[in-house]
Amino acid sequence: MKNIVKFIIFLVSCSMLILLPGCAGGPAGSVYLKDGKEYGQVKGAFRHRWWNYYERALSYSEGEFYREALEDFKEAVRQRAEDQRTARTYGMHFTDYFPHRESGIIHYQLANLKEAERELELSLKQSPSAKAHFYLDRVRKSLLESRAPERKPPKIALNFKTDEVWTQEDPVTVSGEAEDANYVAAVSIGGATLFLEGSEKKVSFKEALNLSQGRHMVEVEAKNLLGMAATRKVVINVDREGPMIAVDEIITDQGDRKESVRVSGTVYDEAGVNKLCINGKAIAIAQGVEVPFSERLSKDTAFIDFVASDRLRNQTSDRIPLSPVSAGKKPILLASADPAATKMILAAIFGPRDTVPPEIRHKDWTDSQVVFLEKVYIQGQVSDQSKIESLTVNKANILRGKGQRILFGHLIALKEGENAIHIEARDEAGNVARKTITVIRRLPKALQLAERLSLTVLPFEQKDTTSNAGLSFQNNLMDALVNQNRFRMIERDKLDLILNEQKLSRTELIDRGTALRLGKLVAAASIITGSIVETRTGIEIVGRLIDTETSEVLDTEDVYDEKKDLQTQKDLAEGMAVKFHREFPLIDGVVIEQKGQHIFTDLGQDKIKPQRRLVVYREEPIKHPVTGKVLGTDNEIVGRAKVVQVLQEMSKAEVIKGNPRDVKRLYRVIAE
Repeated sequence: MKNIVKFIIFLVSCSMLILLPGCAGGPAGSVYLKDGKEYGQVKGAFRHRWWNYYERALSYSEGEFYREALEDFKEAVRQRAEDQRTARTYGMHFTDYFPHRESGIIHYQLANLKEAERELELSLKQSPSAKAHFYLDRVRKSLLESRAPERKPPKIALNFKTDEVWTQEDPVTVSGEAEDANYVAAVSIGGATLFLEGSEKKVSFKEALNLSQGRHMVEVEAKNLLGMAATRKVVINVDREGPMIAVDEIITDQGDRKESVRVSGTVYDEAGVNKLCINGKAIAIAQGVEVPFSERLSKDTAFIDFVASDRLRNQTSDRIPLSPVSAGKKPILLASADPAATKMILAAIFGPRDTVPPEIRHKDWTDSQVVFLEKVYIQGQVSDQSKIESLTVNKANILRGKGQRILFGHLIALKEGENAIHIEARDEAGNVARKTITVIRRLPKALQLAERLSLTVLPFEQKDTTSNAGLSFQNNLMDALVNQNRFRMIERDKLDLILNEQKLSRTELIDRGTALRLGKLVAAASIITGSIVETRTGIEIVGRLIDTETSEVLDTEDVYDEKKDLQTQKDLAEGMAVKFHREFPLIDGVVIEQKGQHIFTDLGQDKIKPQRRLVVYREEPIKHPVTGKVLGTDNEIVGRAKVVQVLQEMSKAEVIKGNPRDVKRLYRVIAE
């Protein structure tokens, strides 16, 4: 009988243990059914490890069982305290682990704002993520609104001394700070919104603008979390061209009973004329935008050399030849300062009407040449027996003042390949002259896109249920990376061809080993793959850039938004592309030493990271065979290297392609 009683007690005890909803005690181990879906389930056995509690907490949170979720997150943190991207669970299994972040989001949903702020700030300190930044901004905004703060716009300070500046920078850098106690949430420059991960009380910004010659109004705008906006406008006058010189007269003069040559005219420059030299002599001139000059030269002068510069040190220089004295005859010059008399002389020499078109000459250029430059500066002069009234370069009017001789300079941006530069001049009589210069722009080999890091984007793992919008992310990301023009992207057609040849489905590419194998098959040095996690509240996308040779993760980037529509997915893809580009900037440096298999460069901690690849090259200045003008710098690639150590002001790289002994000091490197 006693044995029977003991057996019954044992069965009851076992039944009670079975009925208990988990070892966490009480409701925390329960499975709930809501709208036909179970919450509180985990994959596999629940072994009371931190990853079990974290997985179950995520399930509770998705079902809005917040109390149970917080209890499980708390237990997970007790076992593993810090948030971490790619945390090891057991063996070679990993998971993204963010208990503090997810707890903070729950507290935000429950309106426990201070607790939410504390948890989200702790998560960002331990392992920054886009999702934590997103919700911390929401929390801060709610806290501000609850305090009813004074609604003032942000303060913007630009690193310009005045609101109107003159510069010859190329590109032009606009930088400064935006500050607000209510947190700066967005900054835009010239209408383009800068990428900010999250709001801050003080945001430093710096943007390089490609501004053409001329006057530009640039607006900087900053917004805080409460939607208050402030703007600062700065006028940026870009001047990269030297002054224009209009020569009115070159005449013989009998002043002081000595025969001489007098030259007069006007120098024009928007930035302000600073200096004028004629035949090596500095001429006394006034300061200003339009400056007249007059100078008497020796009668034996065979030419007149002009050098004019503005206050930004842009310069125009050219030579006007004078007709030489031959067979006892004097130079053919206008021998009168009286305009009426001059016209009579011209009429006597050339007839009553000018029918001769202007003459166009350009300095240091031939009719066709190959350059290795982004921009070319065309200098030249136009002359005519009457005054020039129109001068255009590629249909842009560059004439500032009329004259019989115009000395000009004009900067022209080139596209890759053939560029036609058309110069047209018209005189007062309506005669037109045209001249075309052909400039073929080539990119030095080391700068070509073909030499950049080869990359392809593979399908992202779609965890749980993913909407159709999420499925388009791979294509959106590939398009965004192509538009960045930073990586050498493997064509989508080539990727599909290899998939068909290998009889692989896109689903199989979620496996990392298969993805790396495909990356090697398409000759990609790196691949981007990752995961899409869509929950009730939003969509988080995590991308990882992996070296196909070493299988090492070189960079991890993430994006998040509450919206899940197609436009949001496109915006998220563009944001991720910007973040990858930011981590792989196209920087260059100099080789400072070569030892054995390694080279040392001047790229320090603020510029380069370990495992980044470098192209090593030797520069070759190119000169025009006729004019001797430097047409840029071509280069020859001598090898490739991988950074293995980074110090404060230098880095060490192992040469992985090419002979290390071929690398010399002062050779250059550029990021692959």
